[in-house]
Amino acid sequence: MQTVLNMMKNSLPRYVTIQPSTGKKVTFRPFTVKEEKYLLMTKQTGEYADLLATIANIIDSCFELGQEAKKLPIFDIEYFFLKLRSKSIGEIVEPTIVCPYTDEKIKLSLNIDDIQPVVKHTNFNIRLNENIIVNMKYPTLDILLKNSDADLYDVTLNCIESIETIDEKIENSDISKKEFLEFIDLMTNEQFKKIIEFIKNVPTLEKEISYITSDGVERKIRLKGIKDFFQ
Repeated sequence: MQTVLNMMKNSLPRYVTIQPSTGKKVTFRPFTVKEEKYLLMTKQTGEYADLLATIANIIDSCFELGQEAKKLPIFDIEYFFLKLRSKSIGEIVEPTIVCPYTDEKIKLSLNIDDIQPVVKHTNFNIRLNENIIVNMKYPTLDILLKNSDADLYDVTLNCIESIETIDEKIENSDISKKEFLEFIDLMTNEQFKKIIEFIKNVPTLEKEISYITSDGVERKIRLKGIKDFFQ
């Protein structure tokens, strides 16, 4: 029987997609019935962080990444899941929304292969003054899970990759939380805005969808993140 099981594993098709944050090609297989069961059970809890954690585990199994999925930017994980869902079940999804104008439930239909990350201009190297540069990184799933109850302030601390001066480069791992907090507190309002702007401009999966309500009016809604696409 083990030979048959190995044949089943080896016969799964392989696909190629592009990792949004790096532009590199990655190979993946569709998820199996077992993995789909885990996903369905997690969706029932309604917790976004739990859903992303389960998706990351499935991505670890299905993608050839060379690193843990939880170390990836969140928009990478969401994008990879759309590709998984498309090749495993189908590219058409039909989320149900509540129209913000009429309060009626509307079933939408969209092709998830058409959804791409919305990438805004991002400056990873933020110059605070002529002597100090703060190097940023995208928030990863690991950061989200460790700060699920935290505010934007805490998430920001974890997105600082390093701090550079003319004489040295100090890595995040070498800075205590107390030192981080003191560093942030010593910033001017204008300097802190630059850091927050980076967080606000992190790429997201978005899609504007048109629909018609019962009064015959065509309206539009913007779906954002996988939770919106599969509600």
